Amino acid sequence: MGENIYSFAARNFLDAYSNTDYRMPLQDQQLDRFYVSREEGASRLELLKKEIMWGAEKYLATKFILSGHVGCGKSTELNRLTRDLERDEVTRQNLLVVSYSVNEILDLQGIDYTDIAFSVVVALYNRLQQLDIAIPPQEIQKVSDWINKEVETFTRKAIQAEIDVGTTEGLGRLLSLISLIGISVKGRGEKVEETRYRVRKRAPELRDLVNSIIWKIKEITGKNILLVIDDLDKLPRMEALQVFREEGPFLTLLDCMAIYTAPVSLMYELGDSPALEPYKAYQVPMFNVFRKENRQVNEEGVAKLEEMVYRRVHPALFEEGVVRRLALASGGVARHLVKMVQDCCLYCATFNIPKINHKVVDWVINEFKKDYSRRLTHDDYLNLKKVYELKECPGLENAWEYLQSLCVLEYSNGNYWYDVHPVVELLLREKGLI
Repeated sequence: MGENIYSFAARNFLDAYSNTDYRMPLQDQQLDRFYVSREEGASRLELLKKEIMWGAEKYLATKFILSGHVGCGKSTELNRLTRDLERDEVTRQNLLVVSYSVNEILDLQGIDYTDIAFSVVVALYNRLQQLDIAIPPQEIQKVSDWINKEVETFTRKAIQAEIDVGTTEGLGRLLSLISLIGISVKGRGEKVEETRYRVRKRAPELRDLVNSIIWKIKEITGKNILLVIDDLDKLPRMEALQVFREEGPFLTLLDCMAIYTAPVSLMYELGDSPALEPYKAYQVPMFNVFRKENRQVNEEGVAKLEEMVYRRVHPALFEEGVVRRLALASGGVARHLVKMVQDCCLYCATFNIPKINHKVVDWVINEFKKDYSRRLTHDDYLNLKKVYELKECPGLENAWEYLQSLCVLEYSNGNYWYDVHPVVELLLREKGLI
């Protein structure tokens, strides 16, 4: 790898700490500086991009699920995908991309399709405001009238003045109305369960209401719409099953293209469920650091992870073999790798250590072990031992939790297989279970 690859890599621990913010997906210039493609996932995601480009041209309403482990890089891949779509001249003329994180708008606890429906309305209006495109006032009036009809009892005292639907303030009042029907908008009051029950009983009307807004935007812009709803993979188990299984038809019947993120645990649990039939499913695979057979190291995957680190933090800040060790300890979870590096940088800066060495890595891995050990019971260790030995995730009662918490990782080397996180493996060895 040439020195020019690392032209943006940090050469001091302060800049390195900034370059390794594991909480935020890569976007804008960071994609050019730090992005590393995964060998197996790249071709799949190119197929997804082609489907969207064709769907934009033919006004299709295909729905996609993008699945993968929390922290595997789904949000970064979505950012890269939407950037590529908006840079393509033909696609840009045919497609309006409306991308947002549901986690930034909603409280994910207790979420249902009504929350998502109105979050779509909010996102559509926000996107049009960014583009300085005016929506006819009557479209806002449709939504506010419908909400007022459903929640009159609850909003009579809260809403004293009529909404001026032709102004920005009118949109603000509309969003306040949306919060009053029980949508879990962060920082916007409490749920009114009776109201939400009434709204859910009229699901077809709610779907038609959202679709009417989508149709009007298509008419105004002359473009198909691609909704990209990120962070649905962070839903708790019951909420995820509610949204994708019990209430799945709502998501599939919106009259536009859409990409919904989903946790790998959901895909595991639903399996061949009819709930997944309306979707085209794509997976963002893990970086494979091991091969299933005899757990041999997958050198290509490790090299990808090493490059991911060196693009952010210059090789000169590491002792020999340290980055390889961190890559193996991460299990291929991109977020874990970047966090480990950031923790190393913080430790070295705090204690005046000139380079990240193996003793620093020992400390970081030990901190990860503490985090895992706090969650695991004796029964958990016995279950995880089975996963380690069989390289399968059998019908365990807690399989969802193990996948969601990254105790168990799903890999793909042709076929899907499972293994415990390398840090969990260390805990199993310390307990003499393997």
